[in-house]
Amino acid sequence: MKLFCTPTMEKKYAIECQTQYKRINPLRVQTVPRGIIFPLELSETNMHEQNQYGGVCDENLQFVELSLTKRVSPPNFTSEFVDWFKGANPAYAIDGIDFVDETVVFIGALPKHFGHYILEGLSRLWFLLDQQNLETYRCVCISDDDEDRFAEFLRLFGLPAERITRVVKPTMFKEVIVPEQSIRLHDFYSKEYKATIERIMVNVHPVQNDKVYFSKKERKNDRAIGERPLEQILARNGYSVYYPERMSVGEVLSVVKGCNLFVATSGTNIHNSLFLRHNSRMVCLNRSEHYHPIQIMIDRMNGLNVSYVDAYIFGSKANWSNGPFFLFPTNGIRRFFSSEAMTFSVLYLYGAYPRYLFVYMIRLVRRYIIETLRSVLSRMQRSSCGVFRHIATSVLRQRMGVAASEASTKV
Repeated sequence: MKLFCTPTMEKKYAIECQTQYKRINPLRVQTVPRGIIFPLELSETNMHEQNQYGGVCDENLQFVELSLTKRVSPPNFTSEFVDWFKGANPAYAIDGIDFVDETVVFIGALPKHFGHYILEGLSRLWFLLDQQNLETYRCVCISDDDEDRFAEFLRLFGLPAERITRVVKPTMFKEVIVPEQSIRLHDFYSKEYKATIERIMVNVHPVQNDKVYFSKKERKNDRAIGERPLEQILARNGYSVYYPERMSVGEVLSVVKGCNLFVATSGTNIHNSLFLRHNSRMVCLNRSEHYHPIQIMIDRMNGLNVSYVDAYIFGSKANWSNGPFFLFPTNGIRRFFSSEAMTFSVLYLYGAYPRYLFVYMIRLVRRYIIETLRSVLSRMQRSSCGVFRHIATSVLRQRMGVAASEASTKV
């Protein structure tokens, strides 16, 4: 383990090292007789992944908490989360709900964001590691309406598409089996989750690359400004550069499995180290003054040889996940480059950053305006005036919904 970090970040890493994330207690399984599965639907917030209707209820419409994709604040700093979904839509009458005389396994709500999918979306598959369960039960899931771009994970696990049903209207089943999450955001991971990933990776053919860098530079609404010079220096020093947003699931897994040294910025890109071979090298370029608990879990699960490099200035305590982030050739970056015997031009390294600083300031102002507008509209939704509530709901649905979805699902 190597840290190319400030003393503050070194202290934070020491705290993370003392935090127990591995789940020791057995995972639970709850069987719900005549359980009702509700699809994901926008509730009064009209924002994706914020208090939507959906999940599993019993026949009395009591929400089954084990079916919730639970998200909690990290143990070593505070970050607020609202529940993704919360049960039955009161608009439905129970006597009009379809009944299916079959026992099914609820594999959860499948996120549309890659980082959340590989964590939360795969977290209930452990129940199907038992071959008898896999062959006996049909699986059901809920998700938003967009195309499921990550279904390849389920196929690689051994779960064919014809054995999965996406619930699109409230449906009662003879029984609904609800496995607990085997990994929970910022909270814990378990041996069952590790076994789930291993089952998937057995079916992945590696593409051999010694050194790999995953870049977000090609992402349309990239929140990390200033990545390009760092990426180009890595490329000139023998790193194969990939843009995961352009790649299929299979391509991502093959590239990561085949490399010996994997480098990426903190967040979703570095979480792909989940698919590295045991004891591979991983270098995380910190884009903010935080360590993501999920990454610490992945490091431990895979027994990775890790390095963390501070690559940011203007680290944000209040907005550690959504950015924007300003990547910069910090002292930590220079020390890391030197430790790897990289060659680079100091003039090139610093020359482009005045322009990137200007872009960063524009992004900051834009985010402030969006957050302020969202706060005002949220207050209007709670107003006693029906006209205000209608206006706020319409604007949030038509103009703010996509931004809210992106903001709430970034890792």
